[in-house]
Amino acid sequence: MAIEDIFRALDEQADAECSELVRAAEGQAEAILAEATAAADRIRQQRLQVTGEIVGQKAGKALNAAKLDNRKQLAAVRERVVQQVFKDAATKLAAMRETKEYQDVFASLAKEALGGVDGECAMRVDPADAGLAEQVAKNLGIGCEVVADIEATGGLVVSSQNDRVSRSNTFESRLAKAQKFTYARVSEILG
Repeated sequence: MAIEDIFRALDEQADAECSELVRAAEGQAEAILAEATAAADRIRQQRLQVTGEIVGQKAGKALNAAKLDNRKQLAAVRERVVQQVFKDAATKLAAMRETKEYQDVFASLAKEALGGVDGECAMRVDPADAGLAEQVAKNLGIGCEVVADIEATGGLVVSSQNDRVSRSNTFESRLAKAQKFTYARVSEILG
């Protein structure tokens, strides 16, 4: 029996050593698993951070692009509104020739354009205003030749005999001047 006891003791010792090795291996496996999990969490956090930064950059770019597009669209709307305002004004000025006030307006435009003109001159008008221009020149006592050679919805162009001085006082020229000086202000008002 002694041999059997020795084998049994050896078996028990071997089982104890195996159990100890398994516990040590399980402990090492748990430590490795914990370390791997921690490393995976760090990598996941880094990737999330990088992804968050990339998404943030892309979102910022998309937001900036949307703001820029919005500004462009708003500017285009303002442009159309301002152009429409001046188009409407041109339409109303074109219809003025048919009103009784037009004679007074034409006389005022002629007087303004003729101010300071010395010597012979020409009043260049639209053919529709030729008779009115002759009457206004007569009423003002100005010896200007009336030449019906321009196309205008109203008003006139006064030029000296040698065409060195030319003063345009047509509806179109006045509207162009007004548009030039008021365009920025109208856009500003529209906001």
